[in-house]
Amino acid sequence: MKTLAIVIGNNNYHEGAVLNNAVNDATAISETFKRLGFNVNFFTDITASNIPDILHYLETNIKNYDSTIFYFAGHGFELDGENYLTSITCQIPPANKFSAGMDSIKVSEILSIYSNYPNKVNLMIIDACRRTFQRGGGLGSSSIQSPRGTLIAFSTSPNDGASDGGYKGHSYYTGVLLDYLGRERLSVEELFKKVRKSVYSLTNGSQTTWEHTSLISDYYFNTGQLVFSLEIPYNESVVMDQKFSEDSDFGKIIDKFKSYNFTTQNNGLEEVLKISPETLDKNQKFVLGRNILQAANGGAWECINFIKDLKTNVVAYQEKNGDNHLLNGILFEVYFDSNGNYRKDKKNRLLQEIFKVRKKEELKNSFDFIKNLLIEQQDNKIYLPDTKDVIYDIDIVASNKITKTEWSTETRQMISKISLNNIDITEAISRYNLYGGNEEALIEYLSDYLCIPKELIKINCLIKLEKIYFDRKTQVT
Repeated sequence: MKTLAIVIGNNNYHEGAVLNNAVNDATAISETFKRLGFNVNFFTDITASNIPDILHYLETNIKNYDSTIFYFAGHGFELDGENYLTSITCQIPPANKFSAGMDSIKVSEILSIYSNYPNKVNLMIIDACRRTFQRGGGLGSSSIQSPRGTLIAFSTSPNDGASDGGYKGHSYYTGVLLDYLGRERLSVEELFKKVRKSVYSLTNGSQTTWEHTSLISDYYFNTGQLVFSLEIPYNESVVMDQKFSEDSDFGKIIDKFKSYNFTTQNNGLEEVLKISPETLDKNQKFVLGRNILQAANGGAWECINFIKDLKTNVVAYQEKNGDNHLLNGILFEVYFDSNGNYRKDKKNRLLQEIFKVRKKEELKNSFDFIKNLLIEQQDNKIYLPDTKDVIYDIDIVASNKITKTEWSTETRQMISKISLNNIDITEAISRYNLYGGNEEALIEYLSDYLCIPKELIKINCLIKLEKIYFDRKTQVT
């Protein structure tokens, strides 16, 4: 969905009304929106003279987008039934509604523009006062009726206050909002409900966020274009490595890895191993790790050998603080694709080789890095790599069945259920070509599906699994 975003943050009000975090909050929101692929127009410390241009821009361009977002952080108030978002030139308190109107954006003006486009998704996010003249206040806020297709989100309830700071260097509201914006497939209604719960909890019930919605269509900030964690310590160009392009000798080497030609990829590895790791920055090491695994997974033999001897090869890339950006890239490539999205089908061809280094204490930071990203995916069927081993119990319900074949009679073990932590994974495993296999073969497939080291899988079954088949009702056609 093509989205236009207008983001405003105002700090520099007159003496006694100066804010500390509004610009910082708006900056973080702007950067996040850009990473989400939105067309962002970012303004700070706007004056009365900027307001007509901003409103004209919105009115002129809204027709070219599927959705719009208007975010404001600063002072706001209500006067005579109108809600105002103030520029830094606004007198606080205003002399009257006429002076307020000259120096502020009227919420009704934005809603008037939105009302002409009821079939679009239009959002207003206002981190501003609603009771006193601090950023956690206003003169009070009048009731708002949003036109169809609009959601208005306030940082606090009508006639209530909100904090200018308090959470991760931001206001409680924007800080929490930033925590949730990257959540893939989290609807806008679900997102703001989560924000409300978190803000209420963090402020011990003193601040309750508020929304008014007349949305008809569903809307998701992140539909997969942004990796879930917004705190990942690498540039977007290597997290979404399809975008990576570097006009340098190193960039030309990465191009070789992306060639899908085994000989060229092997030549790229030979060249990169001649480069001193100290000359590469963390983003280069990260994207290098990703591309080595990508080439190895595709069959480039020298890259496969590099992964098979990973314990030796990653040592040269170890940082003094314990970070290993090359290993981080390899691990990231296993679970995340070239758009930075969590993979449905993991790159697990060489996973057992990679997991051999998981017990090395000096590499703990890398396994903590990927473990934290996997925790955020909330996939409770996936193994969380760690330097400390945990046995994964796989519970299997099966029965012996005597079956006549063309040549003989044999006993088969008919599996009716496979579960991990009470999660039924029977259907997924039945898709593998396991028929007639034994317990060892089943462990291979479980390891592949769950991305678990084979030695950590323990099969719990009342009968010995020697010739496995699935009940017809569990088979997938």
